[in-house]
Amino acid sequence: MMTERTPPTRPPLTAAERRAILNEYESYPRGDPRRGALLRRHGRSSSHITKWRQRLANGETSLAPKAPGPAPQPPNPLAAEVARRQRETTRLQAALTKAETIIEIQKKGATLLGLPSTPEADATRSSRE
Repeated sequence: MMTERTPPTRPPLTAAERRAILNEYESYPRGDPRRGALLRRHGRSSSHITKWRQRLANGETSLAPKAPGPAPQPPNPLAAEVARRQRETTRLQAALTKAETIIEIQKKGATLLGLPSTPEADATRSSRE
């Protein structure tokens, strides 16, 4: 029976541990076998050293582990105002639809009663009086 083995995971290093490994690695001359032994002992590769050096060269003060994924964006200060105005627009559109429905019913009622329903008819009616 074959069982699947998961590769062992390395425990994350703290910033101080990373700094200590980097300092010890750089204390050995280039090509020294102790460099490789140090990396094997900590379960790391030379690419880790390269990345840590780049982070320090880019001005980072700490070698603390970074959170995976993109950095969270700060909330937009206008988002609340936009949301409030969208709710208000939705409310006003509903009120407009209701008002238009009432006007249509009034027009139909006026037509059934034979009353003038246009503003021009209202103007001629008032001028006759």
